[in-house]
Amino acid sequence: YPWKQSLFALVLAARQFPNYELWCEVNQKKKGAEIFLQIVETMFTYHSDKFNRIDLESLLDELEPYLLEEDAEDPDVGDLYSLDATISLSASISAIVAHDGTEAQMASMASLSGVVRKIEQTLDDGMVMTDEQLREMPEVDAEVNYQVELYEFIEKCRHGAGLTEEIRTRFLGDNLSNIGLAALRE
Repeated sequence: YPWKQSLFALVLAARQFPNYELWCEVNQKKKGAEIFLQIVETMFTYHSDKFNRIDLESLLDELEPYLLEEDAEDPDVGDLYSLDATISLSASISAIVAHDGTEAQMASMASLSGVVRKIEQTLDDGMVMTDEQLREMPEVDAEVNYQVELYEFIEKCRHGAGLTEEIRTRFLGDNLSNIGLAALRE
């Protein structure tokens, strides 16, 4: 179901907001964090109100000026965290607008890659971990478990107004990103 893919991606995007917000702060794109958060809220409204008249395509247009430049040479780690967050948010919108059926997977991989990148930042230069070693890392295990729990929860739920509030309370209650950052704003 497109709404399930969209909602899954949306929760991952909302969870990655602190990563994107920090990137906006560092790169002096403060309006970008505001727009990102507005789009997240609009998407939660979309999922809460089945009679809404939200123009989802315009949301993608609003976000575009605050994305990492496509031709950015040698992006730094912060750039990549911001890209992960915007991939998840775009996937949430695209799941409804274009629905190719891979949006949840795109958001999942974007969020997981951020966790792996965070681990790799702590490694000594030149040290590389295998997929098996990474999977044994507590951070990766926590991210995978979070995503599985979210997926299973959405799979068994019916679409309705109370669902988004329940998801927000259950899956976004600690206000920490996938890499452990807290939002700069409340």
